[in-house]
Amino acid sequence: MRQKKIRNEKEVFQGISSGLKMAALRPNMHGYNPHEKQMQFHGSTAHKRLFAGGNRSGKTVGGAIECVWWLTGQHPFRETPKPPVRGRIVAVDLLHGVEQIVKPEIARWLPSSYLDGGSWSEAYDREARILRLANGSQVEFMSYEQDVEKFAGTSRHFVWFDEEPPRDIYEECVMRLIDTQGSLWLTMTPTEGMTWVFDEIYEAAATNDDIDCVTVDLTENPHVNYGEVEAFLSGLTAEEKEMRLKGKFVQIGGLIYSKYFDKTKHIIDPFIPPPEWLHFAGMDHGFNNPTCWLWGAVDPDGRIFIYYEHYESSQIVSYHAAKVHEINARIERNPDYFVGDPSIRNVDPITGTSILLEYMDHDVPIVLGNNDVRAGINRVSRYLEGIDGHPKLYITKNCTNLLSELPRLRWSVWSSKKLVSDRNKKEEQHKKNDHACDTLRYMIDSRPEYDDGTAIPKVSYEHLARQMGVGVAVSVNRVDEELAKPSQTQNREYASVIDFNLGGEF
Repeated sequence: MRQKKIRNEKEVFQGISSGLKMAALRPNMHGYNPHEKQMQFHGSTAHKRLFAGGNRSGKTVGGAIECVWWLTGQHPFRETPKPPVRGRIVAVDLLHGVEQIVKPEIARWLPSSYLDGGSWSEAYDREARILRLANGSQVEFMSYEQDVEKFAGTSRHFVWFDEEPPRDIYEECVMRLIDTQGSLWLTMTPTEGMTWVFDEIYEAAATNDDIDCVTVDLTENPHVNYGEVEAFLSGLTAEEKEMRLKGKFVQIGGLIYSKYFDKTKHIIDPFIPPPEWLHFAGMDHGFNNPTCWLWGAVDPDGRIFIYYEHYESSQIVSYHAAKVHEINARIERNPDYFVGDPSIRNVDPITGTSILLEYMDHDVPIVLGNNDVRAGINRVSRYLEGIDGHPKLYITKNCTNLLSELPRLRWSVWSSKKLVSDRNKKEEQHKKNDHACDTLRYMIDSRPEYDDGTAIPKVSYEHLARQMGVGVAVSVNRVDEELAKPSQTQNREYASVIDFNLGGEF
């Protein structure tokens, strides 16, 4: 009996010793030692927080610890709701994101003494994927694979997104926080580039006190092996290193104008150019997507100033035409010519008309721009670069949509990572959020290479009728009358004749 008692006491002591060793190797929330950027993240009282970092920078650990503190009511840096607390954790997928990343991280930092029944086997509902705590708090595990309808339901006190969420899932989760005035945080490496998170959270944090953003470099985590880091980074591109090392938002596919566009050089204060300069306007048509109009002027030295914009979706041609006339009256100057999206000449087989003809009916005659994208991009780049460090293209600060699109315009990429590795880079512009950039391209490509600020494109009207393909639907004489009307300040002769499709040499 005595030997059995000694043996039992020895087993208990060995169990305690083993537990202490495990606790030392894998500390729970009481042994958490945050680095500087994790402290900054935890200490923020904003309702929306973004913790963007490179791989192995400690962002997921920070997100998990934050959940544990909210669930247990033990947050050391800010006030949180008293338990019971209802939380939600959302990861990329169930098999990897939930089962292999966020669940083990929660289990690592949450002491079993806080669990309902004292163990995960008792506290975790595998079917519902809900973890319950002894204090009544609970947290559900979900993934971006699930339909957005699954994210409805009762209110939550917090939501943690591990890696970037789809926007519809994010918005549905935000709705769950309204009743409780709850909080959310995103921990992510911005591998998708400048998405909606960049616009609505990262950049918004600069002007919205209720949004906070913390970025962390992998090298700021003192617990990583830098030999492994260097081996990991050795095979990455410069863009991938910015994302995966520093957690920076970069534009996937490569920025088109990154080498040439400089906010400090090309952006100027709003002004209306003198009426004696050549003035012109450009357009890119859309309905579900925005229609964009830009106004520009050329000074006597051939420098182009883009000084006004109209940018709006879900409106018909008559509305946009009225806006064009309204803006012309506001700046007290009719453009010397209008240049636009060449697709507007396409005729609707039912109505027998086109966007081009509709604008013409509203006294806005448009000549078709050159849609050679690569040539247009090269021309815009040369104007941005200028001569001897002096740009030939300037944009005023009130052209907000153009200034938003231009530094983010990127080359298109292949749809799958296998194609990315197997093929050369695409030579195409990514067709999203490019309406103002396309408008600018049509405008710049309508100017001669060496511009003295006087050249006005002249149109061959017979060619115009052939281009539209609607000889019976449009009178060439009427086109001639409308397009040949000089502007109120036009008293200069045409420099030379070019084809109706602009972009050729003058």
